[in-house]
Amino acid sequence: MAGFALEPTTPLAVYGRQAWGMENGLPQNTVQALLQTRDGFVWLGTEMGLVRFDGVGFQLFDRNTTPALPDNDVRGLLESGDGALWIGTSDGLVRWKDGAATTFTTKDGLPGNRIDSLESDGRGGILVNRSVEFQNGRWVCCIKAQPVVLRSGGRAEFQAHLAGNVTAVANKNLIEVWRGNNQIARLAVGRDLPGSRIQALSADREGSLWIGTNSGLARWAAGKMQALPITDSLAKASILTLMEDREGNLWAGTEADGLHILRDQRFHTIGAREGLSSDLTTAVVEGAAGKLWVGTSGGGLNALPRGASAAGAATIYPVRNVLLSDVILSLAATPDGDLWVGTPDGLNRIRGGAVFAFTSADGLPDDFIRSLLLDTDGSLWIGTRRGLTHWIEPGARLSGGAKGTRATGTMETFTQANGLGSDLVGAMTRDSKGDLWVATFAGLSRLQGGKITNYTIANGLSSNVITALLARKNGTLLIGTQDHGWNLWDGRKFTAAGNGTSALHETSVHAMLDDESQGREGAHVWFATDNGLARGDCPEMLVDTVGVEPGNCLRWFEFGTADGLRSRETATNSHPSAWRSRDGHLWFATPKGLVEVDPAHFPVNTVPPPVALERFAIDDVPQALRAADSVVQIQAGHVHFEFDYAGLSFVAPQKVRYRYMLEGVDHGWTEAGGRRTAYYTNIPSGSYTFRVQAANNDGIWNMEGATLTFELRPHFYQTLWFYALLILVLVALVVLIQRLRLNRAEREFKAVLGERNRIAREIHDTLAQGYVGISVQLEVLAELLRLSKVEAAAKHLDLTRGYVREGLADARQSIWALRSQDSGETALPVKLRRMVETEGDHGLESTCSIFGAYRPLPPGTEQEILRVAQEAIQNVKKHAGARSLFVQLDYGPQEVALEVRDDGQGFAPDDAPAQGHYGITGMRERAKVIGGKLEVTSEPGVGTTIRLHVPARKETQAAVQEKQ
Repeated sequence: MAGFALEPTTPLAVYGRQAWGMENGLPQNTVQALLQTRDGFVWLGTEMGLVRFDGVGFQLFDRNTTPALPDNDVRGLLESGDGALWIGTSDGLVRWKDGAATTFTTKDGLPGNRIDSLESDGRGGILVNRSVEFQNGRWVCCIKAQPVVLRSGGRAEFQAHLAGNVTAVANKNLIEVWRGNNQIARLAVGRDLPGSRIQALSADREGSLWIGTNSGLARWAAGKMQALPITDSLAKASILTLMEDREGNLWAGTEADGLHILRDQRFHTIGAREGLSSDLTTAVVEGAAGKLWVGTSGGGLNALPRGASAAGAATIYPVRNVLLSDVILSLAATPDGDLWVGTPDGLNRIRGGAVFAFTSADGLPDDFIRSLLLDTDGSLWIGTRRGLTHWIEPGARLSGGAKGTRATGTMETFTQANGLGSDLVGAMTRDSKGDLWVATFAGLSRLQGGKITNYTIANGLSSNVITALLARKNGTLLIGTQDHGWNLWDGRKFTAAGNGTSALHETSVHAMLDDESQGREGAHVWFATDNGLARGDCPEMLVDTVGVEPGNCLRWFEFGTADGLRSRETATNSHPSAWRSRDGHLWFATPKGLVEVDPAHFPVNTVPPPVALERFAIDDVPQALRAADSVVQIQAGHVHFEFDYAGLSFVAPQKVRYRYMLEGVDHGWTEAGGRRTAYYTNIPSGSYTFRVQAANNDGIWNMEGATLTFELRPHFYQTLWFYALLILVLVALVVLIQRLRLNRAEREFKAVLGERNRIAREIHDTLAQGYVGISVQLEVLAELLRLSKVEAAAKHLDLTRGYVREGLADARQSIWALRSQDSGETALPVKLRRMVETEGDHGLESTCSIFGAYRPLPPGTEQEILRVAQEAIQNVKKHAGARSLFVQLDYGPQEVALEVRDDGQGFAPDDAPAQGHYGITGMRERAKVIGGKLEVTSEPGVGTTIRLHVPARKETQAAVQEKQ
């Protein structure tokens, strides 16, 4: 999208200007090629390399950068239809696309490595040095193109096409301008053009022809040649190349003076260098003949003739030295050509060549005249520090023409004592209904039908310090305040701009003007504020506009030094400090001169700025920028992400505004203002898209913007498979713990069950049999007592007592077996020896032998061996009828062996155990539990031998073998 070109009626010296040289960032002051590519960047060819410019900074590409150029001397630039940038150097041709560079030399088909010209052939290819063509990926040599010639003779080196079928052709000395077959201009160097050699030719979109010579810049427009003033820096510069960008700005590359840009100047300033007596302008008003009167602070009064805006047009009014003061506070012009001048020392009236003075001696309440208003009936309203004076028929009969001339007419003064809001009177205006509004430092006063009504913040005003007033034709009134924006009076109530919530509510408004830029008053309202000039799109029927809050403008633009103003300050405490002249121009007094605005020719930049991502860095390491549709893959572990971006608008780069968002992190746009870098840290893994948009100096947004998609890979512990594996491990761990608990419970249950079985067996084998015997003896005893056989009964009673003692002994033995596992004596030999010795106390000859070096066994193993020994000894005691018992424990290197031998009656091993007897079966089960083997050897009449073999643990075996 292209904008307007430079306004052709604007004098060359008035255009806005900016220049760059080595002192402010340009790598080299010789700029011999210029090009703006589709992405918005401006490219410069210099003798030190290729330079990319984004309006703020320069980036250099040469033989030492990536990608590298074959030579630093860049002589030509061209963008082809596929978006590739072609770079002609003194040692080869480079094609640059998507960050990759391809170099072509004579080895690839070029007739020479020095590239002097690059042109499009109109068919998608490029023409190099007007002799070699690059088409469909290959070079075609020796193209015989039809040369462009001047009709006066000679080959043309430059050609430009203007609007209206106009063509300009030129060589180094002459330019011919043709419309069809009619020559309309012939321009020669030394006569019509500055310098002695034409070096550049360019046509803009408004039909102007720009010519660069070895001695300055010139323009041919509307049939006239225009050159820069001799004092201008470009007037003598050697212009090597010219370019018009898409916003209509004109760029000039010079041989030794760097890079220059010419912009349309929306604001023209007239100050001391343009002929005013001082830059400190305070008040401005238009006289009857169209003459513009300008008051200054310390420079007296100045006059500008109608239409004067060029340098030197202002003249100092010759009566400066006869005014009461050179500090002008207020001005008012009469229809008959008189001028009223308010100063800190009184009031002057200029009539013709005479100046009349009036002070407090003539009836004024004060000499400090802050404001003046000429009423429709010819009367004069005078605002001072001590009240408001209404002078009816002021100076009707003036005589003498000197200071101190006697005042005539009638003066009426209004003060706080008789109803005025404050004695400090500022701006005044009369609305469309005829009411007089007076600004004071204590609110707003309205004089209506001889009655004064005062309004303050209690009535809805945003401030009591009123600084400016503007009555509009629709009956509304705009009220400017100090530090609290402006308010709207709609005839019923006051409404603050922005409803007291926006930045407008915090600014000071010193003056307001309507313009007629759209054919009717009220299309725009202009404001002089503490931040410069501002314009609001405020329709005349603002109060009734659907969807717009009263007191708001549809759009708001602020203008400062970036827009061509010499200062952001505007005149304060003087009236009127802004004026709209009959030709529609607006004039604003500022401390840096009088500013002129032509609303009818106020160019608005409608071109959305292209947005480019210039740099993407991860942990301060720049990454290669790829095509917008590609995804950058980033390894896990990175935490700092930096995005550098640029909005490529060159009308006022300082006013480009940005907003950005990282999709996946941000929930909305981040308003970045003029900041060109975004930072993010410690973002989680995932896919993200960074988006950035930019708005130009007039608030036109590029809604498409620029994007960058990247994927931050997760750590292995952040992946889904890791979480799944973790869940599986947790489940397995829970299952394992549960299984271990079940196994433990099962072992405990088996141990309890085994002990119960042992006790059951012992009860069946010992206690139960003993109880049966006792029961039988008691029955026999009862029968003997019934038969009175006392002696026999006594014998059976003694036998019964013996059975009871044996039962108690068996019970004690079972209880000892239960508790022995909890005994503090952990050594198996000690426990075994004690058990054998106990049996020896019951009449059985017992022997216990221990062989081998003692070594501890697992507690469960020792316990089972002891139980087997206990069971075997009990069997000997109860069933063998033996006289002697022999127990042997042998600690061998491979096993631990237990042997229990008796000389009792023995039994046949093949016989099934008696019903209810589980001794041998229980011993076998215990041996199996500890991995041992039980051998039972017995023969009737000989005795029984029980051997238990328990294998030693592997580590125990190894230790024994190592010791041996």
